[in-house]
Amino acid sequence: MMNSGEHNPNDANILGQMPKRNPTTGTFELTIRCNLHCKMCLFRRDDCKNAELKKNELTASQWMDMARQAADAGTFSILITGGEPMLRPDFCEIWKGIYRYGFVLTLYTNATLVTPEVMETLKKYPPHKIGVTIYGASPETYEKVCGNANAFQKAMDGIHELSALPSKMEYRMTVIQDNMADSKAVTELVQREFGEKAFLMQDITVMHAVRGGCADVDSCRLTPEMEAKRSYDHIMDVMRKVVGSSFDPQKVRLDPQLEKKRFETNCKKTVIYSIFGCNAGMSQYTVTYDGKLTGCQLLDLFYTDPIEMGFREAWNHFPYVVKLPPVSEKCRNCDVVAECQSCYATRYAETGSLNGCSDYLYRDAYIRSKFKEKLRRNKSYE
Repeated sequence: MMNSGEHNPNDANILGQMPKRNPTTGTFELTIRCNLHCKMCLFRRDDCKNAELKKNELTASQWMDMARQAADAGTFSILITGGEPMLRPDFCEIWKGIYRYGFVLTLYTNATLVTPEVMETLKKYPPHKIGVTIYGASPETYEKVCGNANAFQKAMDGIHELSALPSKMEYRMTVIQDNMADSKAVTELVQREFGEKAFLMQDITVMHAVRGGCADVDSCRLTPEMEAKRSYDHIMDVMRKVVGSSFDPQKVRLDPQLEKKRFETNCKKTVIYSIFGCNAGMSQYTVTYDGKLTGCQLLDLFYTDPIEMGFREAWNHFPYVVKLPPVSEKCRNCDVVAECQSCYATRYAETGSLNGCSDYLYRDAYIRSKFKEKLRRNKSYE
């Protein structure tokens, strides 16, 4: 769904055209504190702020009551995340309290704080899915990325424990310059330790820290050129495995008919209104560690107060607090807009403006466009 960008979503005429909003999918951010110090973390604050952060976190009883209200309002799936949610001493109490409302539950964790008490709780009340992030294939890489070499073995032990649960396991890796050389090794490690069919999802796009986060991602994230080269090499590797020894990357090119169909789809004149141009605030929401209801975990510029208002009223009122600027002329006239991966949240993170355009975002779109041009001309990427 798309927002026209010409009006604020709280204008009466826009609200009249907006599809019905249903809070079906939620994120409960139990904390933004973490026991690791990852260089690329979106949310982590400086450790000196931990006492204040902890003081402002919702209590276990508040989280359980929020779950009850969310279930009554129609939520059927919830992601429990952080920070590192297991850092809370009352994690097990919160998990059991939320579980009883029958949600499809997903847990995101770095797996370094898996204790016998946690495992006893999760065995009785297993998540439907567990997402674990692996930062490298050795203690040395964990030291570079997370500032904690011992976390590597703790993570491996924790993931083995979690893998015994009847939960779907999702293995993830955020690639930065400090662990880029470990990329293949982490894939091999995941398949060796957790099964040949285990699949590692690699995220190579890293945005600036949001909501007061302290990470300096410019010093560690991949450049757009690095990202494009890695994406191309990955695609070629997959195709080489499928095709076999006869595979020739020089013969790989984009299908012009599929490209034309994609272009026509993107250029349809019919506009379906949403708030941010995605499902945020339409079917998805986040309740932050300190009790704000936002559309997206990355953007807390607009929020309502579900503690004071109650969940349902906070959800219903959310569109009225969102004020978005018109699409800028720079975006309208951009020569690579078709490849732009930005949204309101990423633009705000990168520039401090909902309509800002950073050199990183533009360069990323530019490289993507050149990458496709080369494939259209039947040339391998160099």
